[in-house]
Amino acid sequence: MESRISAGNLISAGERTRLERGVDRVVAVWARHWLASLNVLTGLFAALPLLAPWLMASGHPRLAEIIYLAYRFVCHQKPERSFFVFGHQIAYCQRDLAIYTGVFVLGLVYALVRRSLHPLSWRGAFLLALPMAVDGTTQLVGLRESTWQLRLVTGMLFALATVWFVYPRLELGFAEIRAVLARREQSPNESVMSAREEVCRGS
Repeated sequence: MESRISAGNLISAGERTRLERGVDRVVAVWARHWLASLNVLTGLFAALPLLAPWLMASGHPRLAEIIYLAYRFVCHQKPERSFFVFGHQIAYCQRDLAIYTGVFVLGLVYALVRRSLHPLSWRGAFLLALPMAVDGTTQLVGLRESTWQLRLVTGMLFALATVWFVYPRLELGFAEIRAVLARREQSPNESVMSAREEVCRGS
């Protein structure tokens, strides 16, 4: 009876090891390709609002309305603060256009300089984001009305702050994950041996 229980425990330990290795492989793929994946996602997020007016103009209003409705959760979509293409409004405002397309484009640029670019400091990020905060706040409280040029410039500065501050830190974090997984890969039988030792002690 004890030998059966021990064998069953050993099989369960082996199954857990295979599961752990499978999870490690998934994490390793994401750790290696996080930037490409993120650039694809930000590219899609930036492009869909630009697709909406084309869908309206080409006779697909229902598809366009889905995009407009989805982006209402992230943008006010005021016509006076948005660009129009093909006679129809883009699904996000001028500032959001600069932010989201800026994050996408700068993400592509970061792929070229990721090995040499150091993370932006908190102070640097604050200074780059400050113009958008001032421009948006003074417009919100009615002190002045911003222009499309200011919305684009301040939005791009905010995108620069976001990518420069966040992406290098993500790269450092994923580099640590890759290093940990590489060490595990060098000793693939370690967890199995530990499981066998536990079973032997238990029996």
